[in-house]
Amino acid sequence: MAQWRIALTACVVLIAGTALAQTPEQRPRMRPLELAERFNPTAAPMAAPRPKLRRFDTGRSVSSVAVQKVVLEQTITEDVVAQKLTKAAIVTTGMDAGDGIGESVTVSVRQIVPDDLLDGLAVSPRPQARPEGFQLAMAKRKDRNQKYSLKGSVCGLRGIRGYSVKRVRGKGACGIAKPVKVSEIDGIKLTREALIGCDAARALYRWVHDSAKPTVGTKGGGLASIQLIASYSCRNRNSAKRGKLSEHAKGNAVDIAGFVLKNGTTMSVLRGWRSGEDGPTLKRLHKTACGPFRTVLGPKANRFHQDHFHFDVAQHRGGGAYCR
Repeated sequence: MAQWRIALTACVVLIAGTALAQTPEQRPRMRPLELAERFNPTAAPMAAPRPKLRRFDTGRSVSSVAVQKVVLEQTITEDVVAQKLTKAAIVTTGMDAGDGIGESVTVSVRQIVPDDLLDGLAVSPRPQARPEGFQLAMAKRKDRNQKYSLKGSVCGLRGIRGYSVKRVRGKGACGIAKPVKVSEIDGIKLTREALIGCDAARALYRWVHDSAKPTVGTKGGGLASIQLIASYSCRNRNSAKRGKLSEHAKGNAVDIAGFVLKNGTTMSVLRGWRSGEDGPTLKRLHKTACGPFRTVLGPKANRFHQDHFHFDVAQHRGGGAYCR
């Protein structure tokens, strides 16, 4: 075994010595690139091509494969339709030799993002908030087609029939600054006059015109009147001795117990909500009130509303509606 080791070591020493003894001219040369390409049957590139350079306005060349992260700063708010996009980006790059690795360069967004994509980013996908007074303007547009005259109407809409009364002053925070007494909404009689403010009157008009009359349709010959059981009342919520003041105390709410049809029949909330005949219509009337009114309560809300609907225009946190 030792003899084989000695022989192998001698061969290695002999080969190394021969190589060191050769001059540069005697050493084998590398094949020229033309010869290698001639005998390359696959026609594959002999060396990976160098990545193309992308030049920015900063005057520095940045490798397209060295870009690690691009951060677009975009501010989106509630009224962001057509708002300006923050046209800046932070590009973390590996620069060419001599520029320093990891140096941060600020460049324009349009140098990184195509114009067509940037134009899409400049507009928020959120819908634009409706301008103040939009709902009133739409109600007035519909109201122009009514057969009623402005005489005998209130709150600027022909379809709201009634008259203005003096300011209502109640105990504590109770009261209505500019109250009206409403007896008819879009041709539908109220079984009793509603003492409310114009915000509640306009919401009631929108609901009757857009939802209540179409929902009842030709059932029983159509809608004849609305059973109104409460409007302004200086009291707490659910008539409790303690607690928050009810929207009724501000003229912002109405309570409806049922709907009288032209054939004389009545759809009662108490008796008809769970019935197969009137239940679907009553539930639809309740559901469609959520929109014109900000608070909508019915039999599913709690035990205090088993026999009527409560509608009010109170403003909730966040601007949404509370419907139960």
